[in-house]
Amino acid sequence: MEIEAGHGGMQSREIILIRHGTTAWNLEKRYLGHTDIGLLPEAKQELSSLREQFSNITCDALYCSDLLRCQQTFTYIASPQTGQAKLDARLREIYFGQWEGLTYDQLKDNPQYRDWIDAPQEVTPPSGEPWTAFTARIDSFLKESLMSFSPILHSRSLNVPKVAVITHGGVIRYMVSRLIPNQDFWDTQVVPGQAIKIRLDGEGDSWFGTRLTFP
Repeated sequence: MEIEAGHGGMQSREIILIRHGTTAWNLEKRYLGHTDIGLLPEAKQELSSLREQFSNITCDALYCSDLLRCQQTFTYIASPQTGQAKLDARLREIYFGQWEGLTYDQLKDNPQYRDWIDAPQEVTPPSGEPWTAFTARIDSFLKESLMSFSPILHSRSLNVPKVAVITHGGVIRYMVSRLIPNQDFWDTQVVPGQAIKIRLDGEGDSWFGTRLTFP
């Protein structure tokens, strides 16, 4: 899908979307939204190849969800650049409300849960975050931080600016669906510790995204 750009003229940038490493709830397949738990100790091994790849990348801007599991991931894979990261609550996973910490087996007989599985855009978990609120905050981040004209992202005239975003699986799925044409939310599979790279090219009033091989 094309998205309105914030400044006229041709612009390009590379966006690296990184999902945090594995937590205990990920391992146990529990719904994990805003609950603020850290990574498993063995997540460092899981992230070691990403840490090595990231050591050869210099980013012009860095953004990170303010939740602990993302901050820990960022600190491990890019410790020399930790001080440059901007923490942003808009990058949090969707909040599952009363379903936080529960598993599919615990919820599968709940009619409201079945309806939510079929139509998450229309059904909200009890005390949870509506789909419209989830997507609105991510759209706000995309427009402000990735698609607006920024002197920071034009400081290196010979290179395409690079932006890293450390966030959550649902956020990455939604971002990919917004940035790359003909991509639906569930088309993207992203495992803990995985990076997805997208090149954005903007001209006039729109951006067009293309997925690249990482690194």
